[in-house]
Amino acid sequence: MTDESRHVLLVLNAGSSGIKFSLYQADVDSWRGPVCLGSGSFNVRHDTEHLIFNRTGAHTQNEEQWPRNDASPPGGTLYHLMDWIDRHYAWQICAAAHRVVHGGDRIEAAQRVDDAVIADLQALIPMAPLHQAQCLAPLLYLAGKHPGLAQFVCFDTAFHHTLDALQVSYGLPRALTAQGLRRYGFHGLSYEYIASVLPQYDKRAAKGKTIVAHLGSGASLCAMHNSVSRATSMGFSTLDGVLMGTRPGHLDPGILLYLMRERGMSVTSLEHLLYHECGLLGVSGGISSDMRELQASEMPEAKEAVALFVRSVVGEIGAYAALLGGLDALVFTGGIGEHATEVRTAIVEGCQWLGVQRNDGEANALSGCLSRPDSPVSAWVIPTDENLNMARHVLRQLHTSC
Repeated sequence: MTDESRHVLLVLNAGSSGIKFSLYQADVDSWRGPVCLGSGSFNVRHDTEHLIFNRTGAHTQNEEQWPRNDASPPGGTLYHLMDWIDRHYAWQICAAAHRVVHGGDRIEAAQRVDDAVIADLQALIPMAPLHQAQCLAPLLYLAGKHPGLAQFVCFDTAFHHTLDALQVSYGLPRALTAQGLRRYGFHGLSYEYIASVLPQYDKRAAKGKTIVAHLGSGASLCAMHNSVSRATSMGFSTLDGVLMGTRPGHLDPGILLYLMRERGMSVTSLEHLLYHECGLLGVSGGISSDMRELQASEMPEAKEAVALFVRSVVGEIGAYAALLGGLDALVFTGGIGEHATEVRTAIVEGCQWLGVQRNDGEANALSGCLSRPDSPVSAWVIPTDENLNMARHVLRQLHTSC
């Protein structure tokens, strides 16, 4: 099949500062699995929109940027992205897949979009105010500009539908729990991908008791048994769990009551505080929410922020090891989990009491193994690929429907 006749699936993963995207061959007649044609990112800065694209097998990357001002076209990023694809490749986009943070009670990982689905997902915006509207914006733009394009949504919550009633429930009145005030869990597309490739790294971990730490600007952990989610640190919202870039993680709700009653903070002010001013950024005194910048800083506040992050993750690992009744493996993924070596090492050292014996050479460059061969608990760093996981689900549906 030539580029000129190739049908492709566009996978979009929208975030607060831009979009990660991938293009996959969508020749469903002979589909045997996702074939990635290239991946890129579209970063939105104060006055520019900057695109980077790496074509699979190419030795150079494509870059282009546009000014961001009042004259920018409606749709902004998506307009430029679709135009860029049209100008550089004669591919026909036959479907688009979107990562959506909150899927509510849905247990399916992917669903084709119609008006009813859009309405349901928009109704969930109050439960994920930082992410849901951003996830839906590209979908709504494409629905308006390309109404004939098949679109699919892939849910970050679906992987955690296996949580039992005790993991789902908070100590709230049952009537509130029945109204949806319960634990949902997030980062499910990442955890599902890790579960799918874990047998290639460690068959014992795939069948056994494994804790996966997805550590990035947003961070969470998932306790798995037989590659199935049994507990996860994010709960009703993406605020809960371990310390994050700008979010606090576990927080005594009495603090919120105090801020409202004694400091006169409004709901809007509290929401901004919790989503944008806490976490690494807040603890460091405003130095940065970026782990790389904090590690490079000599300021004591930066070092304290990093140490608190490590402690929060180690504490969560200990709690989940108790819940699982033991531990066979520990897996790191996400931006910090994959690249912040010193942070990862500190976490592994904090878990030595669980039986993790760190390899002095850190990770084996080929296998990603962080632990010694004789370690009772293995430790790994495994790059995640949410876009590939979405492509698997959507291409399988396209293949089945053809």
